[in-house]
Amino acid sequence: MRWFPVIMFLVWFWALVLAVWAAEVARMFAKRIGNAARRPLTDYQPRVAVILPVKGLDDDVLTSVQSLLHQDYPDHRLLCAVESAADPVCGVLEKLARQGAPGRLEIVVAGMATTRGQKIHNQLAAVARTTPTDEVLVFVDADAQTSPDWLRALVGPLKNAPVGAATGYRYYVPVGGHPANAAVSVINGTVAALLGPTRRNLAWGGSMAILRSNFFAFGIDAAWQHALSDDYVLSHCVKQQFGRNIEYVPRCLLASPADFNWRSFFTFAWRQYRITRICIFWAWLMASGGGILYLTGLIYPPVYWAIKRTHGENDYPLLIMFLTLYLLTIARGSCMLLGAGRALPQHAPALRRAWFWYTLGFPLVVLLNLVALLGATFGRKIVWRGVAYTMHSLTKTDVHRAAEAGAKPEPAPCGAK
Repeated sequence: MRWFPVIMFLVWFWALVLAVWAAEVARMFAKRIGNAARRPLTDYQPRVAVILPVKGLDDDVLTSVQSLLHQDYPDHRLLCAVESAADPVCGVLEKLARQGAPGRLEIVVAGMATTRGQKIHNQLAAVARTTPTDEVLVFVDADAQTSPDWLRALVGPLKNAPVGAATGYRYYVPVGGHPANAAVSVINGTVAALLGPTRRNLAWGGSMAILRSNFFAFGIDAAWQHALSDDYVLSHCVKQQFGRNIEYVPRCLLASPADFNWRSFFTFAWRQYRITRICIFWAWLMASGGGILYLTGLIYPPVYWAIKRTHGENDYPLLIMFLTLYLLTIARGSCMLLGAGRALPQHAPALRRAWFWYTLGFPLVVLLNLVALLGATFGRKIVWRGVAYTMHSLTKTDVHRAAEAGAKPEPAPCGAK
């Protein structure tokens, strides 16, 4: 028993190291966003095919498509890939196509996926409609809210040979006052802050670009044939198989509305973390271990102080240990909000309303995230937009329609990938 305080002090110490690192990551995130806004855009502007897989007439689809059609870019076309011509979104897309310049928007009907994820199925159908004159392929999600210079900024890094792909990322902006929306924003923001001038970058399917020639040369088309996750597979092909970098573009940090309740929050989180566990086990393991370490290091000092207090001892250094860790947490959250506000100034008021969850309430968010991470520990079944999948590995997936698998369609929160 006499070794217990020593062991727990070491746990607290490593939790402190983790908190210092996280605060520094958040500080650099805010600095990086500020620097990116002042950096001029490149003149590299090859012909681009923008591929948008879409299903259903969600609130954000019209805004997203219009923003993609009105990019400040001289030569690009938009391929909207749908599962069925009966999808109600087709009528809206056809109307937009008639209003825009001829050939700028094209609807691609992919059909029903039977051997891979429906999203990837739609994307591959759109890729098949491109030609070598489309020098760059850009993939974007239907809920992405792009700025006029998004495409130019995203494509720019591809002029450098070591760069195999370029990526942006999303930042969830809370809609309404439900705590689940703030929790999603904080958790997602933590991931966004990790992206930067580093080899650890992974592509995000909602905003990623690659040379069309490299898409085929790297074998991404073949690797997607039986896959569920477009971005994890692309990242694996670019980095692990061909040793190229994925460059993160801070100016392509896109706002996504977070409109969740607790049920849709956990459904969304369990699905995403199950995919992560299967595709990149070490990332899931580090996130789980980091959450356990932080919470243990934060909770131990006040609890042990209270126990000793009942025996008449006042071990105030324990309270100092707690406050040190907690103040670093508050500093980290403040830097996160500063960076997010710089990146998305129009959404800064909504983000500031989540201040409590970014700072004082951050331990609660870590606990919720840990529950979601551990909830994805077992199982390979995933239900995504009414279709059930069994995910065997990064590149192998079985497809079962929800009705056949006895699965109920999951809730569809606004902004969910």
